[in-house]
Amino acid sequence: MLRAVAYALLLAGLYEAQIHSYLLFHSLVEIFSVAVAAALLMLTWNARFFVERHFLLWIAMGYGFVALLDLLHTLVFRGMGVFGDLGTDPPTQLWVAARLMQALILLTSPIFLRRKFNVRIAFAGYSALVTLIMLSIFAWDIFPMAFDDSIQRLTPFKIIAEYVISALLLLSAGLILARRREFDRTVLWLLIGSIISTLLAELAFTLYTDPYGLTNLIGHYLKLVAFYLLYKATVAENLRRPYQVLFRDLTRREDELRRSQGQLAAMNQTLEERVLERTAQVRTLAAELSQAEHRERERLASVLHDDLQQLLAASRMRLQMAAAVPEGSADALAQVDEYLAGAIEQCRCLAVEVSPKVVSERGLGGALAWLGEHMRERHGLNVEVTVSGDVDHHDRDVETSIFRAVRELLFNVTKHAKVDHARVCATRRDDGSLCITVGDSGQGFDPEAVGA
Repeated sequence: MLRAVAYALLLAGLYEAQIHSYLLFHSLVEIFSVAVAAALLMLTWNARFFVERHFLLWIAMGYGFVALLDLLHTLVFRGMGVFGDLGTDPPTQLWVAARLMQALILLTSPIFLRRKFNVRIAFAGYSALVTLIMLSIFAWDIFPMAFDDSIQRLTPFKIIAEYVISALLLLSAGLILARRREFDRTVLWLLIGSIISTLLAELAFTLYTDPYGLTNLIGHYLKLVAFYLLYKATVAENLRRPYQVLFRDLTRREDELRRSQGQLAAMNQTLEERVLERTAQVRTLAAELSQAEHRERERLASVLHDDLQQLLAASRMRLQMAAAVPEGSADALAQVDEYLAGAIEQCRCLAVEVSPKVVSERGLGGALAWLGEHMRERHGLNVEVTVSGDVDHHDRDVETSIFRAVRELLFNVTKHAKVDHARVCATRRDDGSLCITVGDSGQGFDPEAVGA
């Protein structure tokens, strides 16, 4: 309530000053805008090393040079007498140039919401632009006429320029609203209010014919409001809430870092669980591999003891008998030859089982077909082998592992299923995976009994 009363008294005081001296009113409004621009520039310039984006710095630097044009506009305003009586056109030209520059600054400011610019280049560019504007008005006299003193009216250029400036301001407000998530909510709406007030001021300045008239007065009131809102959006809010506004990027980065740390912790937890799971799987596989190796050694020992060793022992006994009784040596030698042939076949089969070269010679499909014949000849198990598609694998180690797994399953059929027929089906699926199925019609087992 007290603030509203203070604002009302301020506006009333300005109006009273305008009644007694329009030059005083005009000077107060312009000096206030220059002071706001200077405060904004000093604040953002000293904080430029602490922010990751240069949105406010771009506006502050630009408004600082706009303030130079506004100050010059104030000094050459008709009736001030600082530079003599230059008429109404030069201050009006300076006004148009300052407002156009201001609109372009606001229009390009969203570019720097997520990036920085080279401060030295920007300073040089702004300096060059302001210098060219002043030379075009006061030295070269090439700046278009904005107010015709002979007929005391605005020129078409001035009116069209004000509408162009209004359109640029409206576009800049739309661009800033489109990026509203990048702003603090309070700062956003104060900034939009400042732009809209500037736009309305420009529309008011398209109507006046007397530089001391009502529409000119309204335009300056709106300019006062626009710069006050800019002051509230930048200087006041930054001083009151520096960490939430000026260092909003830092706060946002801290929030993102916290979220990233949370995600990383979750990922670490998941990774640890997966490592534990994989470790358990590796231990299980290592135990199964050890058991399989032990079973394989026992099987090889059984083959060597029960088959090969018996054949060699029998051959030795027959040779000893043939040596003791020369008359029957022919029959004994024939028997020894049969025993040795069996031993050789046993060695050949054992070599194939230990290192199945048939896989490298025939490929996986051919090796499975050979295994079916081998199981029939050696163990009396009729194996129906079906191969669909190209089941061969480029990695021979993988093919050898698959071959041994199928062979082990067929050995289990001969030992436990008590059948003389089995099936092996190898299929290459559409997704490229290989499916191997080994089946039989054996007696099976009772799962409940096993579980018990």
